[in-house]
Amino acid sequence: MNLNQVNFKKITNQFSVKDFEKVKNFILENGKTTTYRNYDNNNPYYDFGRFQVYLSADIGQKNINNDPKLSDFNEMTLKDEDLYYKILIVRKGDILALKTGVLDGMGENEVYYIDSYSIGVDEKSDLLSDYLNIMKRLK
Repeated sequence: MNLNQVNFKKITNQFSVKDFEKVKNFILENGKTTTYRNYDNNNPYYDFGRFQVYLSADIGQKNINNDPKLSDFNEMTLKDEDLYYKILIVRKGDILALKTGVLDGMGENEVYYIDSYSIGVDEKSDLLSDYLNIMKRLK
């Protein structure tokens, strides 16, 4: 693997585009905002107890304050006591629009787990599956 290469895995069968949008909307309606990294500010988030989910804007630092009126959100970062899990949605038109986070080899209308923290794409798949299932059960 190239030093700058990031591994990713399509998880649309586990966590669909519809699931991603449902969780995103739930967080925007029921969550709070906080800054959890030095890249942007005021990330919408929700605390699920065992883990927290943070949203990030699909235009990156062009929406440094994560204002929902300025852009949509294409990234969810799940954080538990030990690890971060990055989930990215690639919507129709995102590749051509050069949305933040989209990598070569990704397809549109898909959801991906991105191994940007080098924990291994399959290394924590059971725990990630548990977290995805908890989020899918939202009303």
